[in-house]
Amino acid sequence: MDAVRTLGYRANPFARSLRAAQSRLIAVYFSNPSRNYTSEIQIGVLERCNAEGFNAIFEQASGGLDSIVSLRGRPNLAGVILVPPLTEDAAIMRHLAQADIPFVRLAPIEADGEAGHVSMDDESAAGEMVDHLVSLGHRRIGFIAGPAEHPQARLREAGFLKGLARHGISPSSELVCRGNFHFESGVQATEQLLALGARPTAIFASNDDMAAGALAAAYRKGIRVPEDLSVAGFDDTPLASVVAPSLTTIYQPIREQAGKAADMLFGGVERGPETSIVLPHRLVVRESTAPPKA
Repeated sequence: MDAVRTLGYRANPFARSLRAAQSRLIAVYFSNPSRNYTSEIQIGVLERCNAEGFNAIFEQASGGLDSIVSLRGRPNLAGVILVPPLTEDAAIMRHLAQADIPFVRLAPIEADGEAGHVSMDDESAAGEMVDHLVSLGHRRIGFIAGPAEHPQARLREAGFLKGLARHGISPSSELVCRGNFHFESGVQATEQLLALGARPTAIFASNDDMAAGALAAAYRKGIRVPEDLSVAGFDDTPLASVVAPSLTTIYQPIREQAGKAADMLFGGVERGPETSIVLPHRLVVRESTAPPKA
């Protein structure tokens, strides 16, 4: 140990894996457009890898299977984490199964029973946000949906619609705009909603990036939040607490999900991945929501 301290020695996980004939490298594949969401995934995985002596590589896979460099040839991976919307990419999952590479899916719409998955109840969480807005007195609520092909976006939209129905509010197609989880799409959707003859008294965006875009669009038009318009988001990324006013949002345990997915793979090297973990969410009320004007 004196020599370790003197030399500043650190174990080499790659050398260790060669000696043990066991890979200690996992890959995380993502194509989510939200940088805030993706960075939380990366932090969650790296925290667990550092603690367990594993290494991780992160690859953008917007082009599906063909865009994933580390899966070409004969990969040396202990496992793979798929981030939405890649959790629904049949070609990638088929390739992983054929190559006998363990994988864990984050937030899939449906579990196939063959791979571990970590999720939260996005549909129920979106419904809770509707409950909050209605409890404040809002009845005309605009919704900025995420990409139609994104599994979590579809669940959140379903939760929004079910929440309205639960309170006897008929959904209006003009109050639902589709974004792509980027800030700019939140700005554009909000401008469209605020141009309506009877504009909404509240806007619920299905992620924090688009909710921040809603705040910016309202500010540019001289509309005060929350005095003239309530705005709510989803995910509770660090962005939610630094914008002004701070965002009412749904806390999604993003780092925890990523860390649990990594833990599944660490155990899966010898024991095989667990089947399913569902983590709790919660409503976080901040400054951006208030009762509507009388």
